[in-house]
Amino acid sequence: MTLTRRDLFKATGAAGAALAVGWHFHAASPARAAADDPLYHVLQRATWGVRPADLERIRQMGAQAWIDWQLDYESIPDPLVDEFISARRPLRADIDSLSELAERDYGAVITNFLWGRIYRAIYSERQLYERMVEFWTDHFNVPAPDYLAQRVVEDREVIRKHALGKFRDLLFASATSPAMLDYLDQAVSSKEHPNENYAREIMELHTLGVDGGYTQADVVALARALTGWTLTNNSRHFRYVHEMHDTAEKTLLGVTMPAGRGSEDGLQAIDILARHPSTARFIARKLSRRFISDQPPQSIIESTAQVFLSTDGDLRAVMRHLLTSAEFMASAGQKFRRPLEYMVAMARVLSPALQVTSLDPFYYYLEALGHLPYHWFPPNGYPDVADAWITTNGMLHRWNAALEMAHAGDGMFIGGAMNLDALIPPVATVGELVDAVSERLLGMTLNGEARDRLIQFVIRTGNPQQPVDARLRDNYLPGLVGLVLASPYFQWS
Repeated sequence: MTLTRRDLFKATGAAGAALAVGWHFHAASPARAAADDPLYHVLQRATWGVRPADLERIRQMGAQAWIDWQLDYESIPDPLVDEFISARRPLRADIDSLSELAERDYGAVITNFLWGRIYRAIYSERQLYERMVEFWTDHFNVPAPDYLAQRVVEDREVIRKHALGKFRDLLFASATSPAMLDYLDQAVSSKEHPNENYAREIMELHTLGVDGGYTQADVVALARALTGWTLTNNSRHFRYVHEMHDTAEKTLLGVTMPAGRGSEDGLQAIDILARHPSTARFIARKLSRRFISDQPPQSIIESTAQVFLSTDGDLRAVMRHLLTSAEFMASAGQKFRRPLEYMVAMARVLSPALQVTSLDPFYYYLEALGHLPYHWFPPNGYPDVADAWITTNGMLHRWNAALEMAHAGDGMFIGGAMNLDALIPPVATVGELVDAVSERLLGMTLNGEARDRLIQFVIRTGNPQQPVDARLRDNYLPGLVGLVLASPYFQWS
């Protein structure tokens, strides 16, 4: 029996193959100039992964018009997502029905919830909206396992409803969300025993930031202002109970709230926090970190904060400014894809060759990579910087995921069907094959040592002019696709 390199690759796994072509554990960001293709850069950050149809559309429309189109997400037809949701009752049910369903079949509810997150990211036409949904999911983090029915409804009624609206509306929706009130103990806060947990987190994590200028006295004042904001006995609905409210005078961030009031205290507190300059800077910094770089320039933080303040927290205006800024356009190659984005990006760039039909492989890899949606238990949300994700174990799992997804046509990626002929057209030589794969998956042609090593993976002699016959293509195209997906060029955007 002759052992081909394809057989050897399957036997030894992705790590050996990746190391063989020089993809290192540190996964350093490769040099990539935004000027090479600024439209591709916009798509890299504003979508979950670049499909040919996305590139064709933005080239027809131009970057500014495409961004405006994506910001007006309600006007974008989304038939695949609509069909998906209509077939899954847990994603549509009200809180009472969903709570009863979760008690009967917890697995069905959480599976549909997870699959809904991943399916929307892969197949939604409203890509920037879905990126914003993920951002606010982290920002207002509530873990699903312990608050499942409440969390499913919060995703729909808080995060999705306000992801590109006014920040004040989003903050208020979160502050009255049963999931949030239960998770951070606000539901048990009363005038006799004001609980400071939610008050501290809403200032530190949701609005002002830890250096936003508030004091312990402000935490106490906010906790008192929010007393009476609680839940019905079954924890499914928000309600205000005046008998639980502290009606004495309070001073929050220098603003005095007179005695004798009720829920107005909490409403005024939300307004103060939503419109505070520290909140504008904190949100601007987090958005810049997500969409530009781990250490964004101070200039974009300040200008984005000014847009936030001048538009009363209009998130569409904020994102329009950020995505059209010079700082954004100069940031190509500076963001390391978090595991969820990496897995989804692979599925999107392989479209239409890859058809994903199951949550299972995503669940397996995202759990192993520590980025299963809705499963971060501290209130601060999943980390958003490269150092949190670049680990030896993480890189091994990424490489294996890339190579297995690329071999879906061989049955290695359960829940996915692959036809690589729909991805890479026929080419004459090995060099052209490598170029076609890198151009299709990376939006650019590799050169130098990276290209040479991929050519050597396909043909030991490293001869780029070696003709490509059916056998060579069948044996090495899946591995080549997987290695490009495993490369730093794909892992950084």
